[in-house]
Amino acid sequence: MNKHKTRRIFLLAGLVGVLLLSSCYKLISSYAPSEVAPGETFEVSFTVVDDGSDTQNFVTDWSYAGVRLPKGWEAAVPEGAHRQFAEDWVYYQDGSKVNSSHDMEPCAKLTQFYNAACPKAGYTWTGFKSVTKIPKNISACWRNGCDSIRITFLVTVPEDAAPGEYQIDFMGGDEEDDAGIEKYANYTEAKDSRLFHVGTAAGSYVKNRAANLVRTVIVTDATGIKAPEEPSSRQEPAYNLAGQRLQKMQNGIIIQNGKKILKQ
Repeated sequence: MNKHKTRRIFLLAGLVGVLLLSSCYKLISSYAPSEVAPGETFEVSFTVVDDGSDTQNFVTDWSYAGVRLPKGWEAAVPEGAHRQFAEDWVYYQDGSKVNSSHDMEPCAKLTQFYNAACPKAGYTWTGFKSVTKIPKNISACWRNGCDSIRITFLVTVPEDAAPGEYQIDFMGGDEEDDAGIEKYANYTEAKDSRLFHVGTAAGSYVKNRAANLVRTVIVTDATGIKAPEEPSSRQEPAYNLAGQRLQKMQNGIIIQNGKKILKQ
């Protein structure tokens, strides 16, 4: 066989191998409220779907996700933060349905990796990982990629947050090995891994970016929000038949036409 032809075949095979490894899911939507108030806690989320490739391998195993917020804002996750959705006919190998929820927890190492991969002045990433390995094999790409995974975060705005517009970014990935993220000693080892599979932020190692899904949140001016006024208890001044204002005195005594009168 021609040497150059053989080399092209190997290069093509290598490229196909890379595509098979990296083609599993894509980021399709994100959510955040348009306006929030200082001190408020609210939900934000992002959703990925099967990318429709022929790999039949919508990997979930150890799931990882992060949210980037203005410094000083707090990120947490609700119970069942990792949700899987699919048609009723999609099942796990053990016969259970795919539609399910799974807990996540803070991950300091992922936080470090995401901040190293996609830094932004005035903002910081907070990373989370699934508490346990999550069953995979939920791919249904032969039915147009119906499967999806949604990750939800809880965001708290500081009480002293300045009014204005702020951006919220997302990133997600996974690991199949039992060791998960712990197999990486540092960011340099992890930067080409599936931890950076999808995201809204620009970064050298984010494989599938969707910058259009960055969410913009407006923090309202708390001082401009007035509480409903209570009905006034102050009585309007009284007048006599001649239109003269009645002067009030202590102990219910008023002066009318120059005479002190005890008010009934």
